[in-house]
Amino acid sequence: MTTPAEPQEARVVGLNPVDFVLALVVASLATALVLLDRLVLPAFAKMYDEFGSNAVLPLVTRAVLAHVTPLGGAAGAIGLAVAGMFVRKRGGGRLAVGLLCGGITLALGAVGLSFYGLYAPVFDLAGKVQP
Repeated sequence: MTTPAEPQEARVVGLNPVDFVLALVVASLATALVLLDRLVLPAFAKMYDEFGSNAVLPLVTRAVLAHVTPLGGAAGAIGLAVAGMFVRKRGGGRLAVGLLCGGITLALGAVGLSFYGLYAPVFDLAGKVQP
């Protein structure tokens, strides 16, 4: 432990346990996005193929089915988390937590956008049902 009289360089900069918890949340959400992409998307893609070739899917649905939203969200979130860990190792505490929280926010947004994209054509069909 250093005293205020010691130079700043003598302080050892390490990773904070909060960083590991935030990184674990990011990793969990990124894993959920990859599992969504690998396990759930094929069933939705098959269902939408049965709509026919003249069916126009919303842009968000096409982005999800093209693996852009889930895999891009997972990669971006992991990238922000890794950047946060490097920043913390260099001594930037607030920026590190901000990057890690940004990774969580990005991953949550990708999960929400992926689910919305998968169900957007179903919502569109439900609005066209006549009694």
